[in-house]
Amino acid sequence: MRIFATLVSGVALIGLSACGKSDDQSASGDAQGMEEVASEMKKIALQPGEWETTSEIVDIQMEGAPQGMPAGALDAMKGRKTTVKKCVTPEEAANPDADFLTAQKDSQCTYSGFEMANGAIKGNVSCPGENGSTADVAMEGIYTSDSYTMTMDMDAAGMGGGTPAGMKMRMKMKISGKRVGECPA
Repeated sequence: MRIFATLVSGVALIGLSACGKSDDQSASGDAQGMEEVASEMKKIALQPGEWETTSEIVDIQMEGAPQGMPAGALDAMKGRKTTVKKCVTPEEAANPDADFLTAQKDSQCTYSGFEMANGAIKGNVSCPGENGSTADVAMEGIYTSDSYTMTMDMDAAGMGGGTPAGMKMRMKMKISGKRVGECPA
């Protein structure tokens, strides 16, 4: 479930590791093509350099949790923060494409309602995963060329990897990122 490697690398932290390449959707609910999403991405005027992204799990709920899952495990995840750093090359900054959002090449994720204008970003990403699992993410936030903040709501089903077939998870996250300097040599 990886969605934003750099500017929006928070989704990567949710674990959309299952994303793969298909047709995408627009604000009207119609599919958005990869070129249309890439065109929206280019509106960012992203600054190259080292970026630091912090994600926080605000809420998490699960149906059909695996047997043996410790009581309170989900509550322990709430408020957990993860910080990562990534170098954005001048090429990545100048030419972000739709795969930039999924942090993967040739993703099968689909996009709908994806818009970036006047410092605001919003949209939806849906990614198929292994064994029929799915992850749907709605995002909304603000951005500049050197920072962003956003909220993301994710619904995932059929998580795979030995989890119960009926398992569903809903997660709400807050993500912020900023350019912290030049990339390390």
